[in-house]
Amino acid sequence: MCIAAPAQIVEINREENYLFADFGGARQQAKMDLLPDVEIGDYVLIHAGYAIEKLSEEAAKESLEAWEELLDVLEEEDKEMEKAREEFYNSID
Repeated sequence: MCIAAPAQIVEINREENYLFADFGGARQQAKMDLLPDVEIGDYVLIHAGYAIEKLSEEAAKESLEAWEELLDVLEEEDKEMEKAREEFYNSID
């Protein structure tokens, strides 16, 4: 299963046929073979080093909001797990 988050194009090199896209501060290079007409500012999905789908700004923002919610839930679960570990280890001391 492939899970992809939208990335916004921040740089394009048409001569070399690649782009750089921003994933919340992390930049990734991707080939443009499947999406030759993208522009800086567009949102794309990247898989295996290729930009595979262009997203509307609305779809990208909805997806990014869902990712943010998921990451918040995972962070809260990590905190709860760490608290449970501490309580366990304190109980056996």
